Amino acid sequence: MQLNQAYDRVKAIDWEPTYISQADRQVEATRFHLEGLRPVDPFKTFVREYVEAEHEKENRHYAIVEASSRLSGGPPEARWMEAMKFGLSNLIGVEYMAARQMGRMARSVAPMELRQGYMMQMLDEMRHSNLEMNVIRQHMRTWRDPAGYDIAGKAAGNNVGAGIFRAMAEDLMTADPVETSLGLQVFIETAYSNVFFVGLSAAAAAQGDNVLTSTMLTIQSDEARHMANGWATLTTLIQDDRNIPLIQDALEKWSWRSHVSFGLGNMLFADYFVKNRTESAKEQSMRWVFDEFYGGFYQKLEKYGIQQPRHLETMMSDLDWTSHSAATYLFGAWPVFFHRMDPLTDRDIEWFEKKYPGFDTHFGPFWRAYGQCKDPRDRRLVLKELGGLPNFCEVCQRPTIFPRPDIATGRTILYAGNEHVLCSDGCEAIFRADAGHYRGFRSFYDLYEGQDIADVVRDLGYVRPDGKTLIAQPELEPAQMWTLDDLRACDFEIVRPPKPPRGATLTEPLPC
Repeated sequence: MQLNQAYDRVKAIDWEPTYISQADRQVEATRFHLEGLRPVDPFKTFVREYVEAEHEKENRHYAIVEASSRLSGGPPEARWMEAMKFGLSNLIGVEYMAARQMGRMARSVAPMELRQGYMMQMLDEMRHSNLEMNVIRQHMRTWRDPAGYDIAGKAAGNNVGAGIFRAMAEDLMTADPVETSLGLQVFIETAYSNVFFVGLSAAAAAQGDNVLTSTMLTIQSDEARHMANGWATLTTLIQDDRNIPLIQDALEKWSWRSHVSFGLGNMLFADYFVKNRTESAKEQSMRWVFDEFYGGFYQKLEKYGIQQPRHLETMMSDLDWTSHSAATYLFGAWPVFFHRMDPLTDRDIEWFEKKYPGFDTHFGPFWRAYGQCKDPRDRRLVLKELGGLPNFCEVCQRPTIFPRPDIATGRTILYAGNEHVLCSDGCEAIFRADAGHYRGFRSFYDLYEGQDIADVVRDLGYVRPDGKTLIAQPELEPAQMWTLDDLRACDFEIVRPPKPPRGATLTEPLPC
């Protein structure tokens, strides 16, 4: 029997239950129109074939992990391994979000062909979270300083830097299920797939982290199927003209949301978590995201009336400074993280100046000040020297220092009698469209305002087993490790900064 015949026979087993109505079956309503649409099946894959393929990939991957642990040619780069404590901790939550979202789609979308793809993707995402947890376990067992890896799951849930990824995941898990599918499959899994999985794999290999390299490559083979899911969803939705403006709104939102969260993380990893560099984060993003995705994939939608995102030019210009502004925040707030930092060397600064002309003018003073605040005996905390932590955007949870601290675009919106801090035109447009969706996030200042930074670090749990030495350190091999007592001697209290200038008063949600 030919594949198409066999597949049609299996599909014929599906039925419409009589004991529950269609409305009751669809637990979450969607504003998109799906009635009577005929999807193109992206896979035509049987469950048996899917399981066999995944089983083979698992065997190959774990054989590589075992061989790597036994035949290692030497330890990976320390800068990379320490930064991965922060980087890897955030991936698991994103994968869980994706798995949950595919379950939502399977219960919200009627056509069997799409539901089949969503259910297989849900299994993929659970596999990915397990693979990434295993990388953390492997690094915890083999890296010379496991502190930080051992609390990765907890830290992803309470770290102020990880708030960027939590905010994205929580938005994806609570938005309209079909909108969420577009955000996840079109942007995170199509636009950013190569820059993340190929770029991160190459970076990991260059730093000697063969375990993560194999993990990213075995995950990437699943991502091709997820891209097909996204295209099948899009081509199904555009069959009904009523969906076109809804698709446009969703793509507008998630082009920006993915840029300020997943895109920001990619750039930070590619520029600052590596010692052995190949190309800059800007070069990677321009090639894979803006040239290939926006210049290729996205253009296919123009014939259906879908326009390019309104903030596309801003997104591209942000690439000049995004990773450096993010690093200023990451290193400046080092005590409230959970890994050892590796500040820039003269060689790093020279490379950045070549790739990002003007880097030394705008960011050189920070790194020189940072170099004077590393020894705990000097009682100088770079965060205090900077004047404290910045505001955080209520939509994306980025600090309001982007695209660059001296030209930051943060603003304050008055809504329902309360002031709300936003970082950019993009996040303001998202807030205006659905302000109530973003008002409940408890910020770092809601939790810790008025407390000494030493008490904050202790409450977060970022302390080593002796109960006093910090997990985070401002350099890889400090002559003396910072302790809670050292932090307390710096006399730094968490103070909510003044809000940025107020913009227009928003009395009710307005269209984007």
